[in-house]
Amino acid sequence: MDNTITISNIQEFTQQIINGNLVLTRIIPYIDEATLFQKDLRGSTITECKINNENYDIHKYKKLLIKLYFITDTETILQNTTLNISQQEIYDRGFKYYNQLGLSIQGADARRTLKEIINIVNIKNYSMELKIKLINDEIICFII
Repeated sequence: MDNTITISNIQEFTQQIINGNLVLTRIIPYIDEATLFQKDLRGSTITECKINNENYDIHKYKKLLIKLYFITDTETILQNTTLNISQQEIYDRGFKYYNQLGLSIQGADARRTLKEIINIVNIKNYSMELKIKLINDEIICFII
């Protein structure tokens, strides 16, 4: 029997001895908003999302934004949005009409959509944790 335990990437963990047990806790290096938007977000996906300590199984920015819009009143959205939004039914120039919201929202790239997500989270005074996988497989973590 081998008495050796190998732990890959040990530098990603803090180590404590508690009651004679070695306890490893993964270090999650969060980045700030300025650093987040220096990254190339094209083709990136959300791998973990937590808002107000509730986990969401959402991997696309647009789907997360629509989820946030559903729990935000229309007037707040219209007064504070950073995107092109209308209460009219529009289907051209990149707009998509969301019947349940009563809003037409013009498509936006990952960067603009994520900025709007952060905007709504801040307006609602929510907490949010995102883990994002970039197209180059780098994992970044962001928290509000």
